[in-house]
Amino acid sequence: MLVYTITVACRNSHVLSVSAAIIGLSLLAPDASAQRVSFGVVAGGYANRDFISHYIPTPNFNPDIVESDAGGYVVGPSVEFHISRRLSVVLNALYKPLHYKQSASFRDGAVIGFAPATVVTWQFPVLAKYRFALGWARPFLEGGPSFRATGNLNLSNPSHSGVSGGAGMEVQWRRLSFAPSVRYTRWSEDPWSVNVRTRADQVELLLNFTIARFGK
Repeated sequence: MLVYTITVACRNSHVLSVSAAIIGLSLLAPDASAQRVSFGVVAGGYANRDFISHYIPTPNFNPDIVESDAGGYVVGPSVEFHISRRLSVVLNALYKPLHYKQSASFRDGAVIGFAPATVVTWQFPVLAKYRFALGWARPFLEGGPSFRATGNLNLSNPSHSGVSGGAGMEVQWRRLSFAPSVRYTRWSEDPWSVNVRTRADQVELLLNFTIARFGK
């Protein structure tokens, strides 16, 4: 039995503790000594909006207007535990800043200025990855839970858990591998009490560069 545990402390004093337990690996990998660990870097981007834009009229006051930015980047380290030649477990730690702007100045009831805001997030997907044999390239599918730590909230409170799934193609050269992929994450809903809410559906285009491997 193998148990991997991640603990993340956020800037706003929230603590996110994640335990991913993988049971029965001996059935999937008869020779435990053949297991390998890979380290790499993940970088990518996305085109969807970070937050849900809104226009809320307020009687006798200026309206509350939020406009979300679209597109951004993600980047961070990755570690992969190879259970067998085709099956592995991937852990990412991805830095992803979210952006929006809120109405800040008005003239005669019309907005003339917005204040930008950035919300800091770290994403921690824990994904099972399965490769298919196809000559020099290996297509793969991945899926599992994702967790999110947040800071610098700026009137928001992004949810801390979701589910991710993706697909890609891995090409290996000696001890290096290059794997472009597309990943979809469905986050749980933010608390209804917050003023600025994140979009639950996120799609990211990623490049995973594996830079080292240890083990047989």
